[in-house]
Amino acid sequence: MMNLLHRIRSLLVAVPAVVTILSIGPGDYIGYTAYMLIALLIVRAGKLFPGITLPLLLAELFYFSWLASTYNGILFLLPFATLIGAFAAKPPAWTAFAWTLGGGVLLAVPLQAEEPKVITAILLLWLMTAGILAIGNANAAKQHQTEHLYDALALSHEELEAARRRLIDYASQIEQYAQLEERNRIAKDIHDDLGHRLIRVKMMSEAAIQLFDADTPRARTMIEQIRDQLQDSMERMRRTVRRLAAPEDSDSRRYALDRLVADSGEALGIEVGFTVQGDMQPIYPSIELILFLNAQEAITNAVRHGGASVVDVTLHFLGKSVALTIANNGALPKEPLAAGLGIRGMKERIALIGGRLEWRTEKRFEITTIIPLTGDAARRAETVQERSMQP
Repeated sequence: MMNLLHRIRSLLVAVPAVVTILSIGPGDYIGYTAYMLIALLIVRAGKLFPGITLPLLLAELFYFSWLASTYNGILFLLPFATLIGAFAAKPPAWTAFAWTLGGGVLLAVPLQAEEPKVITAILLLWLMTAGILAIGNANAAKQHQTEHLYDALALSHEELEAARRRLIDYASQIEQYAQLEERNRIAKDIHDDLGHRLIRVKMMSEAAIQLFDADTPRARTMIEQIRDQLQDSMERMRRTVRRLAAPEDSDSRRYALDRLVADSGEALGIEVGFTVQGDMQPIYPSIELILFLNAQEAITNAVRHGGASVVDVTLHFLGKSVALTIANNGALPKEPLAAGLGIRGMKERIALIGGRLEWRTEKRFEITTIIPLTGDAARRAETVQERSMQP
């Protein structure tokens, strides 16, 4: 844009100079040519030295007014070149108004010999040119502001994209850490539970061998106990393997708590109820395992310490979290409630994923595990919700 305006300025000097030379006598050719070359040099200097543009334009305006007054012709167009240069510098509004008013006065000086109609037409052309240049500057300023906002928006988009990538990396690290902790917990459970059971089976087998000849009925009873121990260990191993295996899409059972309720009621000889409240959502395997283990611990404690005969298990989906409440009709514990190994184990499981443990001892003893549904669990829930909304 600046280059175009500079070309127009140069044409507004060169064209009137060439046309006006036809009306000048031969004796004035040399001086006139020298003056026109000086005019072109002044126009060129404004581009070469932008730091002194306004002083050069002011000198240029007076010089062009003098040339127009001296040689007449159509040199009255020379101040228009100065007007374009002044607006090309994008001055403030009051400066642009001063240039328009002052330039109009200096433009009227060489037009004194013209008819009033010609003077009026040329001054109107001067004002129209100033208005067009002012509108062009306003549009250029808006375009520059739009480009600046676009650049700022692009920069913000890049920053948001970088933050999103960092968040994804952080979530991936958290997920890997949770999986590692889950594997460590399962390994600890296998070591503490199945490992001890196998050691006990080995010791009972050796004792049965020793008693086989001396006390056959007792040895037979011990072998039957070994069989029962191995059967129980196999069932526990199967449950552990099922928790480690990835869930299949065709598997409609998302929770193992219903099986826990059925197994507990049969094994302990009590009545166990299971209720789901709220909008059901898929649960991340590690969260499902923690809920299963905490429910198992709570049901066992209800029978062992409270002598309960009825246990109610409630799984409540609260939107961004899930709450598992185990209530029983057993004897209420004495206040304050002492956190034994079972409760400490429940707290340790949920502490790693930001959960909390609460209990109440009003009419019945109720213990609640509250776990936030964040990370991969929330993403899977959103995916299931989007699929359900598709036709």
